[in-house]
Amino acid sequence: MPIKLETLKNDRQDYFLLKWENDQLIMEPHCFCGFELDEDFFCPECQRKCDCTYFACLDPQSLTMAERLIHGDPTFKDFKISLIG
Repeated sequence: MPIKLETLKNDRQDYFLLKWENDQLIMEPHCFCGFELDEDFFCPECQRKCDCTYFACLDPQSLTMAERLIHGDPTFKDFKISLIG
């Protein structure tokens, strides 16, 4: 079932925004407040280090690729996933 970004904000869930672009998976880390994070995962808006453990997928192809990551790479085994709707 698709989820809204507002739900992630209300749940204080940091996330990766995923999209399929030019035949590759683009993963952009975001704080629950919506701020796009740098590689240090620190949010200057909230003044905290974020823990992105959720894949918020913008399209079906990114959802498919994220499912492969979750099932094929132990690094992502505890991630949750959803299509954004």
